Amino acid sequence: AARSTASRSGVALDVIVLERGAQVGGKARTIVRDGWMVEGGPSGFLGGRPELDALLDAAGLRAQVLPARAAAKRRFLFRAGRLREIKSSPGGFAASGILGVGGLLRLGAEPFVARARPGGDESVWAFAARRIGAQAADRLISPMTLGVFAGDAKRLSLASAFPKMAALEREHGSLVRGMLARRGRARAQLASLRDGMQSLPRALAAAGGFQVRCNAAVRAIARTPRGWSVAVEGDGTPLDADALVLAIEPFAAAALLRPLLPAAADALDAIPCPHVTVVGLGYTAAAASAIPDGFGALISRGEGIRMLGNLWETSIYPGRGPAGGVLVRAMFGGAIDPSIGELDDGAVLELAKREIGRLYGLSAGPVFHEVVRLPRAIPQYEIGHAARVAAVERGAGPVPGLAVTGFGLRGVAFGDAATPGVRTGEAIGRRLTMA
Repeated sequence: AARSTASRSGVALDVIVLERGAQVGGKARTIVRDGWMVEGGPSGFLGGRPELDALLDAAGLRAQVLPARAAAKRRFLFRAGRLREIKSSPGGFAASGILGVGGLLRLGAEPFVARARPGGDESVWAFAARRIGAQAADRLISPMTLGVFAGDAKRLSLASAFPKMAALEREHGSLVRGMLARRGRARAQLASLRDGMQSLPRALAAAGGFQVRCNAAVRAIARTPRGWSVAVEGDGTPLDADALVLAIEPFAAAALLRPLLPAAADALDAIPCPHVTVVGLGYTAAAASAIPDGFGALISRGEGIRMLGNLWETSIYPGRGPAGGVLVRAMFGGAIDPSIGELDDGAVLELAKREIGRLYGLSAGPVFHEVVRLPRAIPQYEIGHAARVAAVERGAGPVPGLAVTGFGLRGVAFGDAATPGVRTGEAIGRRLTMA
């Protein structure tokens, strides 16, 4: 983004990306083996974001965008010992058994619930309980929050984690009235990339618009009279830079900023990032009769199942497994189960096989498996998150040539993270070219 701004201004910028890992992509990790494709991080994105479209164009990947199949609109919840489809029609939802009679009546009363008074920071669960009832908050919203954030709905901030949901009440006074008012608007389409989500950062790096150095963990940063000095582990000579963008996990940014901006570092350190483990399991075509054709299943708590949820990847996108194969991607850990990181690969694999077998009644085991461990994975936008973001901006904003961004601040979804990243790069580019 900075380079494109610079080229329009007639000034060339020398951009270097320092990647701590052995390959580009960060949390976007695509593993391809034996005809199977497993996403260790995000598996798709919602279209319609200009910044993300610009990245796809710059990478030459617009033709590789792969829309999700129609079946992906079907979502399921495992509750009270069986799989239940979350129907969008009132009659179908009532018949699913997800809510009892009292819960359905309370849900139907949502349009008559007064909107919240301005101010304060309400949790996702408290908002849902207030608007649609505690039963729906427990049985629907809490599993959904686990699926998106691997987070605890009673600790996450609604305004920070799900700002669009907060806007429905603020603008329309009711979730139902808000959804009716927005009916007919084009919805963002779920999509992925034919060669996996990591193909985007790989293609951007290969395009040659900037230099990428992998296995280049930044050890320290310091102000200099001309800009910044960046010390890289294993490199005796620090890099000199006119501007510096920290687009990393909040805890990593905190460690670098602490000597310079301790208040901003404290705010970043207060953003939890629990461990998540992803297990990809590939089955033969025989599993297709047991696993529905759809997006996947969330798991209600209290079912004796440790898994947060699982996606049916071969139902969502073509090309995720050999012909006839069924790929299930299961997620474990998160804010409610931090000890998952203590299990080794073998233990978590056996746990995944056992729980998937129980969910779908599979007697045969998988013919393929892949375990991806993500220590300190998904930032949790807990109560007070907006104040923490503001503290980071107050500290870093006035510092010349410094920007702090990344999915720890605004949006953990792929597109939500890409948008502020592109905007930050463009802003830095404008500052440098106008200097």
